[in-house]
Amino acid sequence: RVPDMQQIYAGIDRIVAARYDYVGISIDGLEAVHDDWRQLKGSFAASMHAIDLCRAHDIRVGLRTTLTQYNYPQLPEILALMREHDVQKFYLSHLNYSGRGKRSRKADAHHRMTRDAMGQLFEQAWADVVNGRDTDFVTGNNDADAILLLQWVRERLPQHAARLEKMLRAWGGNASGSGIANIDNTGAVHPDTYWWQHTVGNVRQRSFRDIWLDNPEPLLLQLREHPPREVGVEFRRATCE
Repeated sequence: RVPDMQQIYAGIDRIVAARYDYVGISIDGLEAVHDDWRQLKGSFAASMHAIDLCRAHDIRVGLRTTLTQYNYPQLPEILALMREHDVQKFYLSHLNYSGRGKRSRKADAHHRMTRDAMGQLFEQAWADVVNGRDTDFVTGNNDADAILLLQWVRERLPQHAARLEKMLRAWGGNASGSGIANIDNTGAVHPDTYWWQHTVGNVRQRSFRDIWLDNPEPLLLQLREHPPREVGVEFRRATCE
């Protein structure tokens, strides 16, 4: 059910009171595609209105999209929404075949669609850098995006390639269990948002600092090893499956 205006305004009041400095809002395409995907007419308009309310209260906003065959042709127009609604961040997620994502795997973007979409993001991000716009472009669920970015920079901006490669190597790829954590609705802490089958603690019994930093369990220590040990890789694969 689409929330009415009174609910939306009450929601923004709570967000402002909580002093959020960033809010991410998901859309699955332009209006017709989004409403059909969500199976809720009016949900796109409600999402865009929520973005406008956040910006009216000077809250930084991220527009979040999972790439599919249906919204791929709309990507230029989706990116244009950033200008129209004063959005500062764009997050493109590749479809993850876990949980509800299994139902949508037939809608996943094809290989060439994915590469072209990434190219569009690189072009837009660099154009914003050149024009001095305060924007961020982020992708998720496919660490190979970093290699594609490096290839793009080597072709288009070779003077920056060496520095970028150094930064990517320092970043280290997947950050599950180190730079990423998930706290679910019961307080349980997981290595990332998709790894709910393993819990490393609960913030209702211990502080997050104690769980994550002071006394991390062996799995977290393994995930933080770079390069990972082979036994850690096998354990992680078996756990995920």
